Parts: sequence; structure tokens; C-alpha cells
Amino acid sequence: SSGINAEYGGALTIYSLIMMKTLAVLSLLFAAAFAVDGPSNCYKTCQGSASEWMVGDHAGSDGEGMVKVEVDLTGCGFSSPPVIHAMLHGENHNIQTKGAASGLRDLTATGFSLNIQKELDSGWTINADKAENHEWEVLWTASGYGC
Repeated sequence: SSGINAEYGGALTIYSLIMMKTLAVLSLLFAAAFAVDGPSNCYKTCQGSASEWMVGDHAGSDGEGMVKVEVDLTGCGFSSPPVIHAMLHGENHNIQTKGAASGLRDLTATGFSLNIQKELDSGWTINADKAENHEWEVLWTASGYGC
């Protein structure tokens, strides 16, 4: 009976190795299919801040209600538009704003702009001077490929 176990045990070991190799190759192909943007050694992250405020794309005719910043990503070296995460930091009036996560415009491999809206029922609205005086800044992180 020990001869039979040895005979089948060797066959099972070879079969197991073949299955493991097959699974490894399929896993590699599966991973490669989802990494179509570029090889993993080309993935990079770049971060910074922006605080040069200007009138936003949809501000009122008086320049009130929306401000924006433009971010230059050329130093990051992306080869395609990256994924951007942004947040608004400031000393005052930076809560209850709209746009820090959704106001992204004109995203390319070399930059983007971000609009921030702030209008309160009390009549207080944001403009470029107020954003600067309240020390607003957009903190951003960009992740993507750059080969």
C-alpha cells in the first residue's frame, strides 16, 4: 500500500505544481489587464498647494460667489491626466463651501483648475481678495503615470 501512495503522491505533487503555475500565470495576466495605463514602475505621486486666487468660472458679474486656483503639474512629469484629491484649508470661512472635491476643471497631464463656491443666506460671498485674506489654500495630491 505504501507503493501505491508513493506512486499517486508523486503524480498529485506534479499536478499541484502545474495548477500552481497555471494560477500564477492567470493572476499575472489578470493584473496586467487592469494596469493598461502604464507599468507599475512608472506610477508616481506629486503633491502641493495653491493659493493664487482669481475670479471663478461661474462667479457673478461682480466677481463674487466663486473663486478658483490654477495648478501647474508640469514638474510632476505625468504622461496622462492623473487622479486628483484636493481639500480646502483656511483660517476662516472655508467651511460650508462647494467645489473642493467636485469643482475640478480642465484636467490634463500638465495641470488643472479648481473652482470653489461660497454664498451664504446672510449675503456673505467669497471673492479672490477674501480668499487671500482668510488664507485659503487648496492642498492637492496627484497620482498617475509618467513614463
